[in-house]
Amino acid sequence: MNRNVSIVIFILVLVVIAGYLVWLRSRYQPSVLPATDVEEVVVASPKTQASSSATTATPSAHEATGSMKQKTSTSSSAKK
Repeated sequence: MNRNVSIVIFILVLVVIAGYLVWLRSRYQPSVLPATDVEEVVVASPKTQASSSATTATPSAHEATGSMKQKTSTSSSAKK
């Protein structure tokens, strides 16, 4: 037999064995129990949620302005 034919036959045998094992597993798998009809009630609670919008990014009227001057420090050792 040619080497390529032997490889193809070997692969086909592996596929057949894998198929048989899958079929065998499906036969002996425990049956799924029927699910009981459980009805879940979802109630939406009226909560306020923070939402971001374009108006929240704009500066407010209480923003710091240039009316407050920064203090400058002078060195006291230079004055004698």
